[in-house]
Amino acid sequence: MIQRKAIRHFLRKTIQTQNIKRYYTADNKFHKKVLLLGAPGVGKGTYASRACKQLEIPHITSGDIIRDHLKNDTPIGRECRSYMEAGELIPDEIMTRIMVDTLGDLIEHDSGFVLDGYPRTLHQAKELHEKLGDVDQVINLTQRDDIILAKITNRRVCSECGHTYNLAHIKEDGLDMPPLLPKVDGICDECGAKDSLFQRDDDQLDIVKNRLNVYNELTAPLIDYYENKGILDHFKVTGGAKALLPSFLELLHRSSSH
Repeated sequence: MIQRKAIRHFLRKTIQTQNIKRYYTADNKFHKKVLLLGAPGVGKGTYASRACKQLEIPHITSGDIIRDHLKNDTPIGRECRSYMEAGELIPDEIMTRIMVDTLGDLIEHDSGFVLDGYPRTLHQAKELHEKLGDVDQVINLTQRDDIILAKITNRRVCSECGHTYNLAHIKEDGLDMPPLLPKVDGICDECGAKDSLFQRDDDQLDIVKNRLNVYNELTAPLIDYYENKGILDHFKVTGGAKALLPSFLELLHRSSSH
């Protein structure tokens, strides 16, 4: 398949950082294949990474895969960049081929995982089902658009390791979402890099507004698709991830039969 070398590079890096090989053991009790839905900036990556750490399963994100292509300036990365900078979704054909190759090894070994950022369209969801079968559970994270806008435009990312922070402290309508700041100002908690935090181009206000519009138009039909399959749960984000993580973990452990 196209860009096979780039995909293998991403998987090798993911195995190194998350130690995926240890998930291929009979001792791992969490074998569910979980998909997260939700508008850009609702917190899919935050909840997934924290839950996966406790459950000892891999967190697979399409965003990391694409950013790896961008960083390595692969042909597919250059193609993706033009869509991202315009606030548009990457075409189905590109995303499907990348994600099927990425997920195939985990499914073969019956490893549980949490996937976020894909599928984003009904066509992608049907392609994923056709090529890899159904996931076990889909969780739709929800939050008001104005709060999402504040969160995304205040997001900062470490240029060295990709760890995410947020400058916003949102307090309104009963919400109290404190900022996610480095423990030491100017130094990344994860890798120790100094003055490495930056705002991604696609986190600019106009781009974010367009991304939300595109999401509502193209991704919303996925809600009905997975609802009809009987595997959809909803999770309303009403506070910070630290406070809500126990409830999120409880939902992950819930039976997928509705």
